[in-house]
Amino acid sequence: MKPHWLVHIVRSVAAWSLCAMAAQAMAQPMAFDVGMRERIDAFVESQRQASGIPGIALAIVQEGQVVHARGFGHDGRDLPITADTPFPIGSLTKSFTALLVRQAIDAGQLEADAPVQRYLPWFRVADAEASARITLRHLLNQTSGFSRADGIAPLLQGSTASIDQLARGLGAVSLNHPVGERFEYSNLNFVLLGAVLQTVTGQSWQKLIQDQVLQPLQMNHSHSDHDAARQAGMTALHRMWFGMPVAQHVTLLPGFAPTGSLVASASDMARYLQMLLAGGMGPASRVLSPDGVVQLLAPASPPGRSRLLSADFQFRYGEGWFVGPFGAATDARWHLGNLASFAAWMVLLPDTRQAVVVLINANTELPFNEVNAVMSRLPIGVVNLLRGQPPPQGPSLREAYMPFNAASALALLGLVALARSVGRARRIAWSVVLLLVAIAIVVALHVMGLNAQMLSAFAPDVALVMALALVLLCLPAALRAGAWTRRFIAGSRIAPPT
Repeated sequence: MKPHWLVHIVRSVAAWSLCAMAAQAMAQPMAFDVGMRERIDAFVESQRQASGIPGIALAIVQEGQVVHARGFGHDGRDLPITADTPFPIGSLTKSFTALLVRQAIDAGQLEADAPVQRYLPWFRVADAEASARITLRHLLNQTSGFSRADGIAPLLQGSTASIDQLARGLGAVSLNHPVGERFEYSNLNFVLLGAVLQTVTGQSWQKLIQDQVLQPLQMNHSHSDHDAARQAGMTALHRMWFGMPVAQHVTLLPGFAPTGSLVASASDMARYLQMLLAGGMGPASRVLSPDGVVQLLAPASPPGRSRLLSADFQFRYGEGWFVGPFGAATDARWHLGNLASFAAWMVLLPDTRQAVVVLINANTELPFNEVNAVMSRLPIGVVNLLRGQPPPQGPSLREAYMPFNAASALALLGLVALARSVGRARRIAWSVVLLLVAIAIVVALHVMGLNAQMLSAFAPDVALVMALALVLLCLPAALRAGAWTRRFIAGSRIAPPT
């Protein structure tokens, strides 16, 4: 009879062996055969048609090779989307700026833990002490303390400031958290990194991207300038209004170039992800050192949780990359780029050397009934299918919009009837009550940070419904005030002389 301790050791070794074998098996990607391709294509196309999305581009990398790249639907001008159709990629641009910073670190031009003021002596925020403590690493990891709201403000204001002008205008900005304490996503971090790069290299951010990333990676359908991208066939973009795509002209700010201005095709993004999976090696030369790639993709920020396009994510932030679970993948590197008229996703799966790119030429950020869930369901579904798991299920964009459309129509019809009834009533009090309700709604929206600019930029259909509702609530009081004004004027004209 074996001693009990020996039995325990044998069982433990066997258990660890089984775990190791299971982990090795899980790390082996499923074969990307015709059946896999057809399942993925059918899923993407069914989601596109059901939701009324004009066009989608998809690219998949497996074992370092592009195994699938194609387009679905049209660009909004009756031209078919292809893998080479340029799309805005929004905040995916941040990873490119982080790559430029890592290249400069490799070249000895920058140090990750150096304070920003070493390179930009004029840099200030409202807190002088905090200004001196913010380092490049804080900017890369989005732990500087800048707020998301301050990072969106120039976009809402339509700022025409350059990168350096935006960076120099931060003297009155108050940090939302102590430096290095926690993660908060803010465009200002990467605006500052762009200013640092331009100052240290003496070259524009656009030229650095072109010379050091796009050209070496042969990204021939990518652009740092939207005018050039439009001339090269960039897709039209669409906002969803009540579930219907409406073409929308988008002009990105010059100062936001390092944080969200790149335009790229799905095939070009696949080349970019191939380089990262290859440890920084491009088609003909090295683009970044292996250690630089490790630093880009390493989880660095404190753990966070966020809800992006109606999907919950647990993550830590690297350098222009979220790190954490993504659908069926337990350890992914990913990022989202979007405005109200497009959505772009890139996902790296280092354990299986796979990558996914999904570019969408329409979007909605309606915070109601998970309307925008389909925009995250697409990349999650592709990743799940690559892992042999079913894609997430849910209503199409059109179906999800139905309750909002019905509620909006009923609310506005009810307000029309109410305003008409109150307008006919002789009692003034009801007009005052409706006016106070309108004021209360405006105050509540302001408290929630949802001003007219933000609603118009990110949820224009909500902004339209709210504007009509406020007009109807104020209408009885406005009509009474107008009647009193007319009576007063008329009375003044016929009053006898004294």
